[in-house]
Amino acid sequence: MISVASAIEIALSQARVADAVCTSLQQASGRVLAEDILSDIDMPPFDKSSMDGYALQAAATATAPVTLQVVGTIPAGVFPHFEVRPSQAAKIMTGAPLPKGADSVQMVEKTVPGQEESVQILEAVAAGQHVAKRGEVLRSQACVLSTGSYIGPQVLALLATVGREEVLTYACPRVGVLVTGDELVDISKYPAPGQIRNSNGYALLGQVQETGIEAVPLGIVSDDPKELSKKIRTGLANDVLLITGGVSMGEFDLVEKLLTEAGAEILFEAVNIKPGKPAVFGKAGKTLIFGLPGNPVSASTVFEVIVRPVLRKMMGFERFENIKVRARLTATFKSRTSRENYLPGWADVFAGKFVVHPVASMGSADVFAHARSNCYVIAPPEIDEFDEGEELDVMLRSDFWHGNARQSNLVTPLK
Repeated sequence: MISVASAIEIALSQARVADAVCTSLQQASGRVLAEDILSDIDMPPFDKSSMDGYALQAAATATAPVTLQVVGTIPAGVFPHFEVRPSQAAKIMTGAPLPKGADSVQMVEKTVPGQEESVQILEAVAAGQHVAKRGEVLRSQACVLSTGSYIGPQVLALLATVGREEVLTYACPRVGVLVTGDELVDISKYPAPGQIRNSNGYALLGQVQETGIEAVPLGIVSDDPKELSKKIRTGLANDVLLITGGVSMGEFDLVEKLLTEAGAEILFEAVNIKPGKPAVFGKAGKTLIFGLPGNPVSASTVFEVIVRPVLRKMMGFERFENIKVRARLTATFKSRTSRENYLPGWADVFAGKFVVHPVASMGSADVFAHARSNCYVIAPPEIDEFDEGEELDVMLRSDFWHGNARQSNLVTPLK
């Protein structure tokens, strides 16, 4: 049995960044750039007004208030073909290009329209005031994004600005999800005695999709060696194969044996983690294989702690480790285990500091407790009890960032 840190290190060492693929801008959100991006234009592409107002020569306003002749109106998207002289001004809209001769803009709030195409400028302006100069944001051929940049909404806007309809991104790995066990039935069926509904498959598919990857559902397979072997070999066509169930020490836990027969090299087969000790990791050719426990909370926990960082590395992320923070406990709890314990908790922020409330759980099958949590409270091994106010490491899940006001009553500020 190896430590959690060693398991993560071994799995990450086998992960390789996917190949670069040409991706349309509409499909690029959530991906990682596999090329440097150069601008094809100056930005702004011309001197433009940053205010609704009047374009003019700053020197003409030195003795303000002053009345100037209005020689035209410039809406956004129209380039002016006239010149503004010292005694003149042009009405201009935000984002519109400055006319020749103008060097500044006075905002409309500090002007009064006059008679016979004139305007009174109430306050003086400095040269360049309320003007966005050509190229002040970026210059043509400047590198605006580097390989490894995450493509979120703001990056999409920048890519569109520099005219990139397509970009090279790292491909998302294909992840197959296989659920094993004679006791499992589909969620549409009412379980007979000795049966349970398949919750693992849906949870793992959701966790993979949440990473930004389209998961490949491989269905439920019984513990029959022939059927299970056939499904495993089909699953090995993916970049990553997740198998839940069949990895413990029972008579019908056949996954590890069948993986070996299919040509897989097993790199670890037990991790010092609770829940999730019977976690298997191996490799068959270029396919990474994770054998996850059959209990739903155990499978989900091992995915978050070990599998998700691997998937993020394969997607090209430069930072793929899970986010951990130090948080103060709002209640006393016990953790009687020799393993590194990942307990469900509800984290929040009060007065700029993280606090966390442990969520009472009946164990690795308690999906109710897990669904009411947004983080893992990480309890070190060999320590039985933790007191209110004590600080522990907390691993935030995506649920924390999405928020859920209905759970906020679990956490109260510490005095």
